[in-house]
Amino acid sequence: MLTAEEIVRVRTSFDLVFPNANDAMTAFYDRIFELAPEIRPMFPADLSALKQDFISKLAVLVGSLDPATGLLGGADVLGRNHQRYGARAEHYPVVGEALLWSLARGLGPNWTDELEQAWRKVYGVIAQRMIAVGDAPPPPFASPSQPM
Repeated sequence: MLTAEEIVRVRTSFDLVFPNANDAMTAFYDRIFELAPEIRPMFPADLSALKQDFISKLAVLVGSLDPATGLLGGADVLGRNHQRYGARAEHYPVVGEALLWSLARGLGPNWTDELEQAWRKVYGVIAQRMIAVGDAPPPPFASPSQPM
């Protein structure tokens, strides 16, 4: 997992990017579609709501980098949702590279090798969990006649 120092690095850097979140998210999605134009049809034409949703979810994940606060639980929900959207395991490296690229672009000289490694760890943990959960069969639902 992440060290306390890595968590501080990631949170501090996110705080620097957040005031320009719209620009960062525009760069992020532009980069995804540049790297993998074939996945563009999976996304809505207007990305405004998606940009806000992504930065909000990223803020929650960054804020919960302590495993006791539910980082993986949040990744579980995201993994199930993204499977429904058609995300596959091979999409995650593209998204990760686009995220790191947009963060580096937004942080400029504040982007360091140590910060990049910390963000790679964060994204790796989240992506691995999302892929695992997304590949798992959905949990069974109890019918009204079955006890819960």
